This record gives sequence, structure tokens and C-alpha cells, in this order.
Amino acid sequence: MLRGEIEYVSFDSACTLFWDIGCDPRNPFRPTRVVLENILSKLRGKGYSYSRDIDPLKLYVELWRDIESKHPGHQHWHRYILTKLLWKLGIHLREEELAEIYRDFIAERAKWFLPIDNTKKVIEELIGKGYKLVLTTATGAHDLPYNVLKYNDLLDRFEIIHSTQLTGIPKYNPLFYRELAEILGVEPKRIVHIGDSLENDVFPAMKAGLKTIYYGWRTLCRPTDPRPCITRLTDLLKIL
Repeated sequence: MLRGEIEYVSFDSACTLFWDIGCDPRNPFRPTRVVLENILSKLRGKGYSYSRDIDPLKLYVELWRDIESKHPGHQHWHRYILTKLLWKLGIHLREEELAEIYRDFIAERAKWFLPIDNTKKVIEELIGKGYKLVLTTATGAHDLPYNVLKYNDLLDRFEIIHSTQLTGIPKYNPLFYRELAEILGVEPKRIVHIGDSLENDVFPAMKAGLKTIYYGWRTLCRPTDPRPCITRLTDLLKIL
């Protein structure tokens, strides 16, 4: 039991609190394709044109992989990749237009992140017990988790959003979690971090001195998985 030891509860975003289709790599459908197609349709309506032989999603993914291979460990911005995509397509936008298209991209992409079963119930009960909540997330767009919380009427439930784009530090680096403790002004042991990734959530947070709870929905809490381990979010209420 961790009651009495913890002041802040830190949640990973995607695949822990919110389900995105990309959480299941076996799913061939990608929301980003729909979002990109909608944005390009809007730009065509404004008179812009591009080669229809190019697959926008394929190019978008290639641009991400290319920059990650050239700059491993660095955090990259969705807006930058979107800018490169549009220029590769021959769509040269003024900065004001690009800002508008980027806002549309993030707002539409955020709508595909849906609360996992009982997310809101768990959040409300933890707040009722006196815990303060923070959202920690690996993202190339700090405004994406902001929009996810806003879209799901949960923005006022979280003290801060601590993102990799905000800090410039990858989640697999324990420094990401040490920075979280420093921002909050508490000892790391007063924070418990819940996430579904051992590499990006549990192990680096443990090395930073945080308490951890592994959300093992993928592994179903194997004997070798760290403890505490849960397979349902509601199990948190038995621990905290």
C-alpha cells in the first residue's frame, strides 16, 4: 500500500489514461491519415494543389523516421514535421496559415484519444482522496495532451502537463522524472508514476526515485514484471 507516502499521482497519457488506435500496433487503421486528408482537403479548398500520387501518411512517417535516424534521442515537434510535409508536397504556407493548419491538425488528432474504461471515475476518486494529479507524456506536441484533456473535460483535474516536448528530455531518461519532482517542489518518493511502458515509464521513474505502478495491460502482469502491477485502472483505488 502506498497511502500516506504519496502526494502526487503521475499518469502516462496515451495507452494508460487514454486509448488511441495506435496503442495496438496490429491495427492497420491510422487516425493521422484521416487528419492529414482533412487538412489537405481544406488546403485544396483554398486553392493549393499537390501531386495526388503521393501518400501523405507514408511521407509523414518517412519524415519522422528520417529525422529520428539523423538525430537520435532528440525531441521533435509535430509542427516541424507538418511543415516539412507540406513543403515536400509543394504547399508553401505563410506562417499565419501554417499556424492555423497546425492548430487544426492537433485539435483533430486529439479527438481520437478516448478515456480508457473508468478513467474519469479513477481520476475523481483519487482527487477525492486528496491526491494531486499530473500528466506525463512523450509527445512532439505539448498542445496535443492539452487538447486531449480539454476535449475530455479533464483539463482542470491536472496540476500540470509534463511533456517531452516541454522539457526536451526523452521519457526513457530518468532526468525527465527528476525534472518533474523539481518542478513540483517535492521529493521524488512523494510521486507515484503509473504507465504502461517498462522502458519509458517504470524503469526510468524508479531510477529517478519515484514510486511506480506498472499498468501491465499488455503483459498481464507476468511474474517477472515489477510490482505493484495492475491490469485495470480501477485496481489503483486498492493501492492508493
